Amino acid sequence: MTQFGLGAFLVEKGFISGEQLEQALQGQVVNGGRLGTNLVELGLLELDQLAEHLAAVSDLPIAPAEWVETPDPKAILVLPRDIAERHAVLPLYVEDTTLHVAMLNPDNARQLGALARATGHSIRPYLLPELRLLYALERHLGIARPVRFVNVAKKLERVRREAAALRDDRPEEVRLREALGIRPLGQGEDLIDESGFAALHQRLASARELAAGGPAEGAEAAPSEAEADAELLLDDEVLEEGGVRQTEAPARKLPNDAVALEALLDAATDRESAGRAVIALSRLHVAAAALLVVHRGMVMGLLGDGGDLASRIEAVLVPVDVDSVLARAAHGEPYRGAPPRGALDVRLLRALGRADAREIAVLPISLHGRVVNVLYVDAGHKVIAETALGALHALTLCVARTYERLILARRKDQGA
Repeated sequence: MTQFGLGAFLVEKGFISGEQLEQALQGQVVNGGRLGTNLVELGLLELDQLAEHLAAVSDLPIAPAEWVETPDPKAILVLPRDIAERHAVLPLYVEDTTLHVAMLNPDNARQLGALARATGHSIRPYLLPELRLLYALERHLGIARPVRFVNVAKKLERVRREAAALRDDRPEEVRLREALGIRPLGQGEDLIDESGFAALHQRLASARELAAGGPAEGAEAAPSEAEADAELLLDDEVLEEGGVRQTEAPARKLPNDAVALEALLDAATDRESAGRAVIALSRLHVAAAALLVVHRGMVMGLLGDGGDLASRIEAVLVPVDVDSVLARAAHGEPYRGAPPRGALDVRLLRALGRADAREIAVLPISLHGRVVNVLYVDAGHKVIAETALGALHALTLCVARTYERLILARRKDQGA
């Protein structure tokens, strides 16, 4: 199901204002995710409310909660894991020759046909909001969520825990599970299996300790609870293996021509396709390039190319309130020069496999006066050419122009 009309429906019914819709559309274009995910992240809707509104707009059923909570093991065996990952589909229940599944787009005939061919079953689809579907895929099939969705879920968990604490004095585990719509704990079950959103795939290191001069190499102390909101997230297990994470199918090969790549950027229909064009354009001028997102007080890795950046960049999450070259860029301050020697910068460059770069540049990308992306580049053992730097500055303006176009297109789709 496309989300055509969801925004217009919510504004018309008075659930959100036109200004709030505009804010969510901008977040969708720049930060990724569906419109509903961005509305929930902004605190404008609860997940249950979003599900109800999606059902009302699409006239399609929501996946039964008990099936999402405990899918039929036979259903999981029927649907190959790679197909479930490719189409973001959760198998729910097998009934004779019918497979019941939860999807983002239950009315997508092409996807339904692919699922029928892969399983040999007729498909009965149900809706499920993006945040719940991705969490369920991770929990039941081990399909890792992108860092952005882990971060959103972690914040929602914290907000709901605080809200539940104000309502009653029951044990924290009971209150948290009720807020998340999770059944009561069974004997011997562990809460971390249900709510350990960030800990499931990442290890957190204390950015404040590093910024204060803590060790940039070797073992780091675990962050205290007081430091939980100021973390540098670097997935050490992935990085030490040389960046082996490959959760997405390889993107199609892009042209090695500036004019053709600019045309692709101008024609991009979403953040991912725009980002791939940006990285390819950057690589015409430098040895390595990475695009990061500035969102909710953090700088998060998105895409990269050159050396091991492609597989390492997604493991980076840096707070903007702890001094680093990325944090300064997030506040609008570009950088060009030798790699900074601050503890956080040293650890970051080492983690990205760019510690030996002779010179780096970090450029902010702004939209409506606010930095939304950061572009990192280096030329390996060479300095960055002045003409290359000029082209990269021009590229940041092209990215902002693409975002403006995408936001306008989404606004038209929503009838706003």
